[in-house]
Amino acid sequence: MALPRRKSLTTALRRPRFRLDSQQRLALLCLALTLISLATLAHFNLFRLWACIAVLAGALVLWLAISWSLKPLRREILALNLHAQNLQDGSFNTSANQLYVNELAPLASSLSTMSAELRAERASLYQRELLLDTVLQSSPTAFVLTSDNGTVLMCNPAACQLLNRGKNFSGSKLASLNTLNRQLHQALANRQQGLIRLDNNGQSVWHLSVSKFQLNQQQHWLYLLKPLTREIQREELNAWKKLLRVIGHELNNTLAPLSSLAFSGKQIAEQRQQPELTRLFDTVSDRCLHLNQFVQAYINFAKLPPPKITEINWPRLINQLQDQFEFELLGDLPKRPWLADPQQLAQLLVNLLKNADESGSAPEHISLRCIERTDELQLQITDGGGGIAAELMNQVLVPFYSSKPQGSGIGLTLCRDIAEAHGGNISLRNLTRLVDSHDISGLEVTVHLPVTDSTATPTSGPH
Repeated sequence: MALPRRKSLTTALRRPRFRLDSQQRLALLCLALTLISLATLAHFNLFRLWACIAVLAGALVLWLAISWSLKPLRREILALNLHAQNLQDGSFNTSANQLYVNELAPLASSLSTMSAELRAERASLYQRELLLDTVLQSSPTAFVLTSDNGTVLMCNPAACQLLNRGKNFSGSKLASLNTLNRQLHQALANRQQGLIRLDNNGQSVWHLSVSKFQLNQQQHWLYLLKPLTREIQREELNAWKKLLRVIGHELNNTLAPLSSLAFSGKQIAEQRQQPELTRLFDTVSDRCLHLNQFVQAYINFAKLPPPKITEINWPRLINQLQDQFEFELLGDLPKRPWLADPQQLAQLLVNLLKNADESGSAPEHISLRCIERTDELQLQITDGGGGIAAELMNQVLVPFYSSKPQGSGIGLTLCRDIAEAHGGNISLRNLTRLVDSHDISGLEVTVHLPVTDSTATPTSGPH
């Protein structure tokens, strides 16, 4: 059995059983001096009444004099103690009363410097927390912080929208949410990091990352769900464009000599009066021309230039569209000045109106509506062509996919490319409307164009 260690003499001396304040120490000092003086008088046989009274009076005067001399120092110490207590309570805007501080001025200055530094650090920490909160609230990444037992401590709006239909679920168990997709529920329960595909969500591809860390001496779990659909679609589109440029280059190198040979052969056939060869070379020339136009259409899609931003003249744009297609303009035109590339925006709307016209919809069921929001402009084009099958909704924006026999499959893809070049996007949904007591089913395509800093105060552009 191990014996307990003995405390050292130094440790015992450092921990007195009782403490005396300065006032008590002064009283003991004066008492000791008085006793020494009385003992001295008794030793020299001078112990008289008047001598004792003189010694006692001198001790009292000494005690009063020392107390009076130390009174300013006690005031300084009291002021510094109050300052230190304010620092301990987290009040960094106060300082010691400079009227009471003289001998301990260096210590008071050090405390004031400490207060200023703590005040600056707290302000900086507050700004960082405010910035972090703003980023979390506006971030599209879903953020969920839980305790070790799975209780949700914090979640941002993106997480509420993805996991609980927009409702805050702080304080509940993460595993108890009944609105989760089966794949997402399984991934969160197993803390399985990686890509997750959600077929019933606008953002169908997400990346889940899970990390464990200690906060306030307790274990916590951090779940981050980042949307990757647009990034994947953008990379896919860039891959298609690169492939188109390579194929277009090779086809142009082949079509140029073929067209030249067909033209030369036709002239020789006409000189030798051989109509069959002439028709043959005409067919070859026509097919080369058609193939060249077909390739050029894809090359133009692959080489979409950056938008040239200027103010949109909405009456002129609508008149140009109505010269090409028949549709009904619902509501008013945008009243605020909106900036975009007029040619690219016109091309986008032409493609959408062309799709609506080719959907089999009656012209009177095709409409265009402009909706101004505080943060974006929505251009809604609706038709009565029956809509798109649910299983094909996610494929219509894929390059080269088309449900039309003669379709090229780049119309909607080009529209999405133009919208994303302006910082926006395109959304599609099937819609059933009541028109003249009849239910008309069709497709509603909405172009979302975000507001920019220069939208409110444009510097140039036609009116």
